[in-house]
Amino acid sequence: MRFIGAILLSAMLACVDARGEYELSNGIAAIAEDAVITVQQVRQNSAETVDIYRRTYFNNPELFEQKRIGALTEALEALIDRQLILHEFKNLGGVIQESYIDDIIKERIREQFGDRITLTKSLHAQGITSETFRQRERERIIENIMERKNVREGLLISPAKIEHYYQTNLNHYKLGDRIKLRKIELNRAAAASIDEVRRRASEIKAKIDGGIPFSEMAASYSEASDRKDGGLWGWLEERQIRKGLAEIAFALKPGECSTLIGFAREGDEAYWVFQHDRNGNVTLGRKFTDKDAFVEERKFRDQPGLVELPASPGTFYLFQMDEKESARTRTLAEVRDEIERDLLLQERARLQRKWLERLRRKSFIGRF
Repeated sequence: MRFIGAILLSAMLACVDARGEYELSNGIAAIAEDAVITVQQVRQNSAETVDIYRRTYFNNPELFEQKRIGALTEALEALIDRQLILHEFKNLGGVIQESYIDDIIKERIREQFGDRITLTKSLHAQGITSETFRQRERERIIENIMERKNVREGLLISPAKIEHYYQTNLNHYKLGDRIKLRKIELNRAAAASIDEVRRRASEIKAKIDGGIPFSEMAASYSEASDRKDGGLWGWLEERQIRKGLAEIAFALKPGECSTLIGFAREGDEAYWVFQHDRNGNVTLGRKFTDKDAFVEERKFRDQPGLVELPASPGTFYLFQMDEKESARTRTLAEVRDEIERDLLLQERARLQRKWLERLRRKSFIGRF
């Protein structure tokens, strides 16, 4: 029934001509108890999602239409739920002081808009009056009050439930061998030659070998966003890094810095990883598919100086492994907060669903 209603609504929106736009925008989409939900409200509530779908599926009209109908359906059902919540609040004799609404609006203006002038401009751009804005804030406050009463106050996750979840989901908390890795990343600019980048990397490597901390050199020379953290890439398992790079990183000893590594794409389906000696000369190249399957290996040890590579590196790395940790299962103490957070989200969704289903069972809902 919901889906049929959404299709009819979608058809109405699609077939309207310019003359009928205003009349249709005031058409009725549904009635929830004593509240009318208009087509225009459904349109407004789904506009942002529909716009994302339009940009995402611009070359697939059929799929876009399916997604658009789904967005209309969700928007309509959300508006129905809101009206049922407001009706329940009214039936319970709920009252909100106007001064409380004023305080909430002032806080909202301060956090989101900065001042009332900016708010007014924003509302005007959206075609929303200040009265409509105030009414929406009132409804939002009521929804929060009712959700707290019917959902949040019932949230309770016992230690026993957390323990049970941990024991029955141990596979989720297994860690493979992992390393704490730092990196210096140098990207080859369009005008720079490979030889220039190699020379710069070799100078950096020489300074590290001479005793300057890797983190200090990363902060000064790396072109990656993690330079501010001394090049800290973090704790990584092998599966989290490209296989060709992981082989080199995981072979390092704690505190050891790698020689220069070159990374080159070969089309859209493969990549090469090149290893260099201390002088910056390429010694080995290994090719992998984009799915990290090994393809071939080439040695360049017998070709001194510059050699012709099968692919041109666009990025160069130096790695340092700080620490290594063997495979293990994270302890309950480590994941307790994470489990509790997940269970709270699950329980909140369950209670929310149960509450709204109860409201719908005892309410009148008419869709058009």
